[in-house]
Amino acid sequence: MRKAQGLYIISVAAQLLEMHPQTLRKYERAGFIEPPRMGTLRLYSQDDIARLRLIKYLVEDLELNLAGVELALDMTNKLLNLRTKLASETGEGAAKQHALKGIDEVLGILGVEVVGEKEAEQEKAAQPSFTTAARRGQPTTVHVRVHV
Repeated sequence: MRKAQGLYIISVAAQLLEMHPQTLRKYERAGFIEPPRMGTLRLYSQDDIARLRLIKYLVEDLELNLAGVELALDMTNKLLNLRTKLASETGEGAAKQHALKGIDEVLGILGVEVVGEKEAEQEKAAQPSFTTAARRGQPTTVHVRVHV
C-alpha cells in the first residue's frame, strides 16, 4: 500500500526532474518506480520524485547503465535495511558506531544520506524523502536525503 498520494502528472514530473517523459516511462518499464494511475494518467508522488532524482544521479553522475542502477538500488535497499536493524539494536558500542558510519559512507557514494526523523520532518517541505521499495520483497521506510 502506498503511503504517499500521487501529486504530479508525467509532464510536470519530467519538468521538475529535467528529464524527458519517455525517460520516466523507461524507468517504470525497468521496474524502478511504480507510479499509481488514475485512468491513463501516471501520478508521481514526492517519494517517486525523490527516487527518480536518485536514479538520475546514478545514471548521469555515476554513469551507470540500467543494470547498474538496478544493482545500486538493490544495494541501497539492503544497506538501509541493515542500517535500520543495526541502529535498533541496544547498546552504543564503538563497533556499532563504526559499522553505522561505514554503512553511511557507502550510502553516500550511492547518493543517499540518512537523516533522523526529526530532521526529515523539518526538511520535508524543502526536499522529499522516499520509501525504499525493493523490486522484490517488502519496502523499508527510511528517511533519506537524496543528493542532486
